[in-house]
Amino acid sequence: MKQLLMGFSALFLMALSTSCGSTKTNDINTDLLTATNWELSTINGKQADAANYNSGLPVANFSTDNKISGNGGCNRYSGSYNLNDEGGINISQLISTKMFCPGTGESDYLKALNTVNIATINENKLILLNDVEEVLVFVPKK
Repeated sequence: MKQLLMGFSALFLMALSTSCGSTKTNDINTDLLTATNWELSTINGKQADAANYNSGLPVANFSTDNKISGNGGCNRYSGSYNLNDEGGINISQLISTKMFCPGTGESDYLKALNTVNIATINENKLILLNDVEEVLVFVPKK
């Protein structure tokens, strides 16, 4: 009887640890996301060219309280973001200052930022996608 009880206890603990381990968490390393100052590397599959932006390449900063902010290449912008359990990201409520900026670099960047719905990240790269299409790629700002 004692062996039977120990067997059931072991089985229960194993089932409990398996179910706790299967709780899905976001695939995005939020510590890395929020601790890094990200600089645009590519936009819509093309290398980002600093000449298209008055103040240098756009940057993005993600805070631990789900705020995104940065410089779009001319104007400052900010908004909100949230992550889901499947690696999805939603960026919303983007606002920016309204200084005149020649060219379309900044507007192309902000437009692309509004279309992303998936994010992947590692130490060297933040990739924002619209479904399977790579939209924006960022690298840590040096």
